[in-house]
Amino acid sequence: MAYIAYNGLLTGGWLTFMVVVFSILTVASIIWFILYVEMSQRKNWKMVVLIVFICALITAFEIQLILLKINVIF
Repeated sequence: MAYIAYNGLLTGGWLTFMVVVFSILTVASIIWFILYVEMSQRKNWKMVVLIVFICALITAFEIQLILLKINVIF
Protein backbone atom coordinates (compact mmCIF):
# COMPACT_ATOMS: atom_id res chain seq x y z
CA MET A 1 0.00 0.00 0.00
CA ALA A 2 1.53 3.31 -1.11
CA TYR A 3 1.43 6.48 0.91
CA ILE A 4 -0.16 9.47 -0.83
CA ALA A 5 0.17 12.91 0.75
CA TYR A 6 -3.03 14.77 1.48
CA ASN A 7 -3.28 17.84 -0.74
CA GLY A 8 -6.15 19.52 1.07
CA LEU A 9 -9.46 20.82 -0.16
CA LEU A 10 -8.23 24.13 -1.52
CA THR A 11 -6.13 23.19 -4.51
CA GLY A 12 -6.15 24.29 -8.11
CA GLY A 13 -9.34 25.93 -9.26
CA TRP A 14 -11.02 25.98 -5.85
CA LEU A 15 -8.13 27.93 -4.34
CA THR A 16 -8.24 30.48 -7.15
CA PHE A 17 -12.01 30.78 -6.76
CA MET A 18 -11.72 31.35 -3.01
CA VAL A 19 -8.97 33.94 -3.49
CA VAL A 20 -11.19 35.88 -5.89
CA VAL A 21 -14.25 35.61 -3.63
CA PHE A 22 -12.37 36.76 -0.55
CA SER A 23 -10.68 39.56 -2.51
CA ILE A 24 -14.13 40.88 -3.39
CA LEU A 25 -15.31 40.44 0.21
CA THR A 26 -12.24 42.25 1.53
CA VAL A 27 -12.78 45.26 -0.73
CA ALA A 28 -16.51 45.28 0.06
CA SER A 29 -15.93 45.13 3.82
CA ILE A 30 -13.42 47.99 3.72
CA ILE A 31 -15.84 50.10 1.66
CA TRP A 32 -18.64 49.18 4.09
CA PHE A 33 -16.52 50.35 7.02
CA ILE A 34 -15.58 53.63 5.36
CA LEU A 35 -19.15 54.40 4.30
CA TYR A 36 -20.56 53.47 7.71
CA VAL A 37 -18.13 55.71 9.57
CA GLU A 38 -18.52 58.63 7.17
CA MET A 39 -22.26 58.60 6.45
CA SER A 40 -24.16 56.81 9.20
CA GLN A 41 -26.46 59.04 11.20
CA ARG A 42 -26.90 56.52 14.04
CA LYS A 43 -23.45 55.02 14.48
CA ASN A 44 -22.47 53.56 17.81
CA TRP A 45 -19.28 52.00 19.11
CA LYS A 46 -20.66 48.44 19.14
CA MET A 47 -21.40 48.49 15.41
CA VAL A 48 -18.04 50.08 14.62
CA VAL A 49 -16.23 47.40 16.63
CA LEU A 50 -18.25 44.67 14.91
CA ILE A 51 -17.44 46.04 11.45
CA VAL A 52 -13.74 46.38 12.31
CA PHE A 53 -13.73 42.79 13.62
CA ILE A 54 -15.41 41.45 10.47
CA CYS A 55 -13.04 43.44 8.23
CA ALA A 56 -10.03 42.11 10.14
CA LEU A 57 -11.19 38.49 9.89
CA ILE A 58 -11.95 38.69 6.19
CA THR A 59 -8.66 40.45 5.44
CA ALA A 60 -6.68 37.94 7.51
CA PHE A 61 -8.30 35.01 5.72
CA GLU A 62 -7.58 36.69 2.38
CA ILE A 63 -3.90 37.04 3.32
CA GLN A 64 -3.81 33.37 4.33
CA LEU A 65 -5.31 32.33 0.99
CA ILE A 66 -2.80 34.46 -0.94
CA LEU A 67 0.07 32.92 1.02
CA LEU A 68 -1.37 29.47 0.35
CA LYS A 69 -1.68 30.31 -3.36
CA ILE A 70 1.98 31.32 -3.68
CA ASN A 71 3.10 28.24 -1.67
CA VAL A 72 4.44 30.08 1.37
CA ILE A 73 2.11 28.07 3.63
CA PHE A 74 1.98 24.34 2.95
